[in-house]
Amino acid sequence: MIFVISVCLWHSPSYASNRYYADNTLEPTAGFAWDWSAGAGYYIEDSYLVGMDSYSHGVLLDINLALSYERFYLDIDHSQLSGGVIIGYSLIDKFDWGLDILGTNIQAGFNETGLDLYAEGTIKELDGIKSRRYDFDTGLRLTRRFENSQISFEYLHDISSAHNGWVVNTFFSHILPWQNWEFRTGLGFSAYSADFTNYYFGITPSEATPTRPVYHTGTSTSMIFEFHAEYPLNQHWVFLGGWLSTWFSNEIVNSPIVSQGYQHKAMMGVRYVF
Repeated sequence: MIFVISVCLWHSPSYASNRYYADNTLEPTAGFAWDWSAGAGYYIEDSYLVGMDSYSHGVLLDINLALSYERFYLDIDHSQLSGGVIIGYSLIDKFDWGLDILGTNIQAGFNETGLDLYAEGTIKELDGIKSRRYDFDTGLRLTRRFENSQISFEYLHDISSAHNGWVVNTFFSHILPWQNWEFRTGLGFSAYSADFTNYYFGITPSEATPTRPVYHTGTSTSMIFEFHAEYPLNQHWVFLGGWLSTWFSNEIVNSPIVSQGYQHKAMMGVRYVF
């Protein structure tokens, strides 16, 4: 599925480009195509890592850029909280089915300072752990699109040598237009290999302390729920808000560096559609 806007360089109205949602019109293009929008909002979230603030908040940049050439594409989407950076190649796009090769980041890295790898100061409860790097995973994605819904299946494998494990994602989404509003809901399930789980949440003997025992586990899972709403303020400005909740399985929750079995994130802001 490759982002289709036009077959030339002019801009058409911006569409959602998150690969998880049904209005993601990523299809092969005849030549080069691009589209972008930008904005900012305010977010609040809680952390699952021990020692971190129960709630953090700040400004969240809403930058969306879609570039495609023939069957290749680059998609940077932050309009939905489940968005991110994706590069891919469309193998099949026919009869509402799509099969892609894609590459994307699955897990954020963290270290003694928490989720901000460049922050100063060490969090007491994380003191002595090794740095966990961001991963980059590639694999296949199968998609079935309906009128206002979409279901997708992904099998991805880490090629960044962070954890060298696999991830399986399944996501169902639905879009509901109502007057000038557009509401999006999504429900996803993910499974992570033991290599993935132990790299990010396991504790090696060299990291162990009297209050942080050695921890080794197996395959883990998570479930996410997302709600997103948009409302056009005028021809170019769009109000947006969203909520994302994630729940982790016991293999992650029982880790000595995990404080809770869930994470919630909410945001509200505006973006400018060029």
